[in-house]
Amino acid sequence: MKKLFTIVAAALCALTVSAKETIPGFTPGTLTFTNWSWNTISSLGQGEVINNGNGTADDSGVTYFDASDHDYVVFEYSAATCAKMKAIVQYNCKGTVGEWGPEFNEGSQEFALNGNGGIMAIKLDADYSDKVYSVAMQDPGTPGTVDVTDVYFATEEEYLAAKAEADKVEKVMVLDEVGGTHTLAAGDWGWDSKWLGTTDVSAFNTAVIEVESVIGHGKINFLAFDIDLPASETAYTVTADISSVASIEQYAYQNVYKSNPEDQSISVPDGETVIKVKKVYLTSKTKQEVDEEIATGISDMIAAPKAQNNVRYNLLGVKNGAGIYIMNGKKYMK
Repeated sequence: MKKLFTIVAAALCALTVSAKETIPGFTPGTLTFTNWSWNTISSLGQGEVINNGNGTADDSGVTYFDASDHDYVVFEYSAATCAKMKAIVQYNCKGTVGEWGPEFNEGSQEFALNGNGGIMAIKLDADYSDKVYSVAMQDPGTPGTVDVTDVYFATEEEYLAAKAEADKVEKVMVLDEVGGTHTLAAGDWGWDSKWLGTTDVSAFNTAVIEVESVIGHGKINFLAFDIDLPASETAYTVTADISSVASIEQYAYQNVYKSNPEDQSISVPDGETVIKVKKVYLTSKTKQEVDEEIATGISDMIAAPKAQNNVRYNLLGVKNGAGIYIMNGKKYMK
């Protein structure tokens, strides 16, 4: 009897464990966004009924989706190059089809995207959740791509479970996927900048800049902090602790000036600077964790700025010791 009760209880639990429901009409894939572009995930209230029988129609024949058994719309994605994204749920509250305003476009929220994937979630309006009209995504001026894996209606418990899983993923915000060449003329501080808007970076601990090469001597200025970019013919990576930085609006590449030895009250340019960058991003990992990964990972090893001294140290700091070492900006194995 006890065994039978256990089986029945398990069956009942199985029926109530998950009520999440993939948005009808949703297809997984990579969405591309240009400046302020809009991608509709599903038009639940447009055209024929595509909502598995859960829709109702008003006198005009417009169909809505009844999501009143759920609390959230959850967007899951596996990768993103967009820095930000606006998730949108539209309700047709009073038959105002095609009319923008508070009675139509009820729910939207902006999120900072994680380059490694994560979730966005909007709480449904309990008063209008039986009249969901459409679900969409829009980039707020941060073009790129988002690999969307699932969009679904979820209960509070299902949302919290999805969030707990998403929180385990390293958070990465890509500020510049391709980097590029930044030329700063001699005699000028330079301000080759990238505008980000007011971007919340409180979830991140480290700024990472992957440098291909530097001619001259430059820096990258995030207003709240600077990162030195010394001359080097070979690639290297620099990091900065941003755990105390709440937001970033922009950053810029600048020339580095040096003091005039004949007059310490003025500065002179250090010549033209050409900075070639491969990538700029933020990570939730600490600076120590990132630096240790760079130092121990052969593929990500930092090449030291060029120094023609022919003195070599291995990664343990032993002079002329066995193992992997760097000399004159190149890696060797002894």
